[in-house]
Amino acid sequence: MATKKTGVKVAYKFIDGAHFFVGEDKEALGLCVAHADLATAWAEVPYQLNVLFEQNHGKKTNFAPNMPFDAFKKMIDAFLLVVKGTGVDEVIPSSIQPWMYQENKGLV
Repeated sequence: MATKKTGVKVAYKFIDGAHFFVGEDKEALGLCVAHADLATAWAEVPYQLNVLFEQNHGKKTNFAPNMPFDAFKKMIDAFLLVVKGTGVDEVIPSSIQPWMYQENKGLV
């Protein structure tokens, strides 16, 4: 089975106590995952991207983040510590991360 590895950009934002992951490029438009627990929201992103791609593009895919969850969480925690030290509450942590996928051409 031939596979092609590529990716989409997914934006992360922490807003009003919820961790949001939103599609940031044309291929991922429509993605919006949010949960109070970062690990839960993170785990839902690849599932939703797989469903979104099958519905919108007719492609069977297998999405995975480009960095492990623990590394992403450390990055967000570090950002929150820096923001907390500034005394400015209006700063919203955000990041754009690539989520890679392999297109299963034999399943299309």
